[in-house]
Amino acid sequence: MVFSGCKNAPGSHCGGHGGKPYTNVAASPVIAEKPFITENGGRYTLNVPRVERNKVGNSGPNYDNVDKVDFSKVFVANEHNSASDINSKLDQGFHVVLQPGNYRLTDSIRVNKPGQVVLGIGGSTCST
Repeated sequence: MVFSGCKNAPGSHCGGHGGKPYTNVAASPVIAEKPFITENGGRYTLNVPRVERNKVGNSGPNYDNVDKVDFSKVFVANEHNSASDINSKLDQGFHVVLQPGNYRLTDSIRVNKPGQVVLGIGGSTCST
């Protein structure tokens, strides 16, 4: 197991001594946490964490280190949207949230603008 920037993680050691091997990196050299969605008073926000350096511990509840994107700039796709629909919104500068579903896309989703987010929510499934 590898622990990076975790407080109170077990010390590093090889597998032959004291159980399974652990590697403990005191601080994460470079990290960006996953984007997430929040709701406040019926308004949704896509929160995009900024890159952090030498980070230890979690970000806490205040969401201070995020860029907040109003959902007017987010396209919420569903399984009935085509790759062309999604790519068109990305080309217009929208971020994309993929609702749960079985997407039968016949082309790739192309992110061509720096900082754009494509966020899938829900569990993955496999169907034939």
